[in-house]
Amino acid sequence: MSYIIEQKIKGKIYLYEVESYWDKEKKQPRQRRKYLGRKKNDFRPGILNNLSSISVKIYGDAFLLQSLSERLGLPELLEKVFPVNFKEMMALAFYEIAQASPLYLFPYWLEEHHLPGVKKIDSTTISELCEEIGKSKDRQLDFLARWIEHLKPINAIYYDITSISSYGTNNEYIEWGHNRDGENLPQINMGVMCCSRQALPLLYRLYTGSIVDVSTLKNSMSYLNAFGLKDFMCIMDRGFYSSSNILELNNPDNCIKFIQPLPFTVKKVKQLVQDKKRELGLSYNAFSCNNEILYYVKDKYILDEKNIFDAHIFFNEKSQVDQKQVILEKIIQFHNKTADLKFSNKKQFDEYRDTEIPGGLKEYFRFDRFSKKIERNNKAIEKAITRLGTFVIATNEEMSRETVLLYYRKKDMIEKMFDIVKNEMDGNRLRAHNHTTMEGRLFIKFIALILYCEIYKTLKKYDLFKKFTIKEMIYELRKLKITSIKEQPPILTEMTKRHKQIFEAFDLEYKVT
Repeated sequence: MSYIIEQKIKGKIYLYEVESYWDKEKKQPRQRRKYLGRKKNDFRPGILNNLSSISVKIYGDAFLLQSLSERLGLPELLEKVFPVNFKEMMALAFYEIAQASPLYLFPYWLEEHHLPGVKKIDSTTISELCEEIGKSKDRQLDFLARWIEHLKPINAIYYDITSISSYGTNNEYIEWGHNRDGENLPQINMGVMCCSRQALPLLYRLYTGSIVDVSTLKNSMSYLNAFGLKDFMCIMDRGFYSSSNILELNNPDNCIKFIQPLPFTVKKVKQLVQDKKRELGLSYNAFSCNNEILYYVKDKYILDEKNIFDAHIFFNEKSQVDQKQVILEKIIQFHNKTADLKFSNKKQFDEYRDTEIPGGLKEYFRFDRFSKKIERNNKAIEKAITRLGTFVIATNEEMSRETVLLYYRKKDMIEKMFDIVKNEMDGNRLRAHNHTTMEGRLFIKFIALILYCEIYKTLKKYDLFKKFTIKEMIYELRKLKITSIKEQPPILTEMTKRHKQIFEAFDLEYKVT
């Protein structure tokens, strides 16, 4: 949006036109100024000079977000649960996507955008709204239940957890625990479930920062059952593996279908891979999937005599070579950097290892009691290298190797969602100082996440990421403005070729709403 500012220099007032734009190189919003001249005292109001009769608002990004939210049914569902403030909540979700700045700046963003029907609210009112949402746990769950019903049929669900660091001090959810980003801050854990068919977030849950992944599965499945989901498949990552979780999913009372990657920390898994290592390298066990050659062997993973599952064992030779290069480079670089370090004893080395050696490299170094230096743990390195490119997936459902592989590889969609929350929507830090305000903010972020994922899907489908990122697309759409002059019909900015490509991809007609 362009607007005029006044600047006083040596008692005289000069006018400048200011326009916001997106800096592709610095990846941030910038402003450019155009000098208009000195302000004259004989400025005469007329039909165009009467500022109260003229309104120029940013329109393009808000129009896209509003249209997509209506297509997904979000405002309609939200209105049934939060009838008083649903428009403001939707606008806050739009802001999370378009601006990704602290919420206290939302009133300024709203003022320059065309969003009819949205009440003007200040930062205090926003905090009060978030606190109201946070206190209304029953209404949050009501919305999630309606959203799940809206997305049916749901045949497969991806589930994962991420850590969100916080500066909050008066928040019962914020605790010290395993921080997945490696930060020295307390955190809250956020679990998200994603619908495989539509690649949209389905449900989220919040956990205290000290909760570990494996302990959350049972209750999460109970929520899905309570919301009417029973016949579905659950796909998780290795962090959710435990014998009790597998037994819970395979319990005859609910018997949820699952795809569970197995960690190499389990002895049975190590033995399984070791037993099949020679077969995994034989050419007759090779197959092609999406122009990629993999090796495959099927076996059984036995927990006990009643719980025996299919074990799908894959080996990707190219991935092994690539990963080997990466891990050896990190080991060599760290070893070279610490080659001159000496320690008086093993205890001193252990303290250094715990605090200074990156988590992924700790097992590859040990203390040499003769030289008093760090040396490579070659046995551990070779053992790790032999497992590279190999992964084992347990299932309780009869599936082909291609189907298992397809489900497994699509689990990165939920990792992308976590990346969106943290890096694209200013969600890598929480600044709310009580748990109710925090819950309200995360609820709004969840609404925004649904919209963001829909945008991501569309850009990926039409190969538009080659032209711009989502942020660049938003700033491109900000150039589209709506001008109102007295009682005349609103005037829309002319569309460029890039604008037309965007609206064609989203199957939207550019019009006044």
